[in-house]
Amino acid sequence: MTNNDDNNSSNSKGFDYDFLVEESLKNVVKKVLKITSETGLVGNSHFFITFNGNDQDVIVPAELKNVDNSEIKIIIQHQFWDLKTSDDHFEVILSFNGEKKNIFVPFKAITSFTDPSVGFGLQFKIEDNLKDANLSINESSDHDKSKISSLQKDQKSGEIVSLDEFRDKK
Repeated sequence: MTNNDDNNSSNSKGFDYDFLVEESLKNVVKKVLKITSETGLVGNSHFFITFNGNDQDVIVPAELKNVDNSEIKIIIQHQFWDLKTSDDHFEVILSFNGEKKNIFVPFKAITSFTDPSVGFGLQFKIEDNLKDANLSINESSDHDKSKISSLQKDQKSGEIVSLDEFRDKK
């Protein structure tokens, strides 16, 4: 992904590596959920999935939404039915207090995915704030542009971390 727009090429140049990595990692989640929908859970696997409950495309029962916390965590383990995945979302029926409830989650709303049985976990950024800012910057007033600029400054750029820091010292 490069910016080929010559009119405003000063806004961003080169590849959006953060977006590409996030997209690739979300494809891991998609693939795991697709396999699970086709064959069931493998071994002791089970999933903790946290997502932004304020995302406009998320559909969950009202009792799962909390005014103070936009994040919702679900567990796919023993009591789930009709898990379906598509390119942009997954849906599943889960049991809450003995009642089956439909859940619909777009992949863009997922903030974390964990399979504790194997110690695997992924964390995701909520992608909409900065991306929406970049899309609308050309059509904004000067006041809006300063707001967008401050939003962009708040976003941390990628950081290179040496894996040696996490390896056991012998």
